[in-house]
Amino acid sequence: MMEYEVTVTTGNLAFATTFNKVFIKLVGEGGQSDRTQLSILKNPAAFCRGAVSSFSLSCPASLGKLVLIELDKQHFLIFPEDHWFPAKVQVKSQEGDTYNFPIYHWITDSKIHVFKEGKGL
Repeated sequence: MMEYEVTVTTGNLAFATTFNKVFIKLVGEGGQSDRTQLSILKNPAAFCRGAVSSFSLSCPASLGKLVLIELDKQHFLIFPEDHWFPAKVQVKSQEGDTYNFPIYHWITDSKIHVFKEGKGL
C-alpha cells in the first residue's frame, strides 16, 4: 500500500472558499489513483480562503512519477453551488518525492480540471 500526503492551499482572495465536495485523482507514469473525495469532516474550514489543508490518499501500489492531477468539486446538498480558487496542490510520496501543482485558477463548475506538475511563478 502506498500513501500520498496531499496538501491543498486555497487562495487568499475574496470569495475563494468552497463548501462543495472536492475530489482529486493522481496520475503517474505507472498508474493512477481512484477519484477520491478530500474529506472535510475533520476540518470543515479545509477549503476556506487562505487555508492550507493536508489529506492522506492510499493507493495499492506506487503510481511512479506523478505527471498530473485531476480536480473537481461537486455541489454539497445543503450548500449552494459556489466558486473555488485553489492556489496549489502539493503531493508527497512515501518514496520521498514531492510534486507541486500550481493551480491559480477559479473552479466554477462540476467538470474535471487537469493540472500538470510544475513550478508556479
